[in-house]
Amino acid sequence: MVHRRHRRRRTAVVSTVAVVVVAGAALVGAGLVRANNSDPGEAPARAPRGASADKAGITAAEGPVRIDLYLDYLCPECRNTERTLSPALTSLKAKGDIRLVYHPVAFLDDYSDPGGYSSRAASAAACAADAGRFEEYTAALFAGQPPERGPGLSQAQLIATGRDVGITGDSFARCVRDAPHKPWVTYVSDVAASRKVSMTPTVMVDGARVDVTGKDATGELTRAVEKARR
Repeated sequence: MVHRRHRRRRTAVVSTVAVVVVAGAALVGAGLVRANNSDPGEAPARAPRGASADKAGITAAEGPVRIDLYLDYLCPECRNTERTLSPALTSLKAKGDIRLVYHPVAFLDDYSDPGGYSSRAASAAACAADAGRFEEYTAALFAGQPPERGPGLSQAQLIATGRDVGITGDSFARCVRDAPHKPWVTYVSDVAASRKVSMTPTVMVDGARVDVTGKDATGELTRAVEKARR
C-alpha cells in the first residue's frame, strides 16, 4: 500500500509538471505582459500619421469590420502571425471589407540587452507611418527580426530598413534618431494593457479575440470577419 501511494503521488506530480510544461511551451515566442486596470492617461500631443481616433493605434485600411492587431517587433510569434495573415489581410483590404488597426506595443523591452528594443523599433515604425510606409516597414522589421536577449537592430539598421522599403530623405532618419514617438509607443502599450491585452500577438475582430495560433490561422480570421459582417 505504501508503495502504491508513492507511485500515485509520483504520477500526480509528473502529471502536474507536464501540464505546466505544455502550457509554457504554448507561449514560446509570444510576448507577455501583466494586464492592468490603470488609466493610461491622456494621449501624447504627437501621434504618427494615420493614428486611430483614440491615438492608440495606426489605421491601415477603412471598412465595415474592424480588425485590431497587437504586435511587438521582438516577438517571434508576432513575426509568424504577420507572415501568415498578410495575404488574407491584403485581400480583405482590397475588397474594402475591413478597418485594419495596428497597435505596435513594447511589451518585451526587458527582453533585449540593453533593454528597450521593442520601444525603439515601434518608434521607428511610427516614423515610417509618417512617411506612409508603416505596413511595409513592419514587414521588413519582422523579416530582419533580431533574437531575444540580444541588442536588437541598431539605430543605423533601423534607418537602413527604411531605405529598403523606399523611405528616402533625411526626415525619417532624423525621426528615428530623435525618437519623438516614444511617448506614443508607451501610450499604445498602456492602453493595450488596460484593455486586458496581455499577450502578443493578439488579434481581435470587432472586439472579439480570434485564435491565430493554430494551423488554420487564416481560416479563423476569415471566418470571424464573415461572421461579423452578417
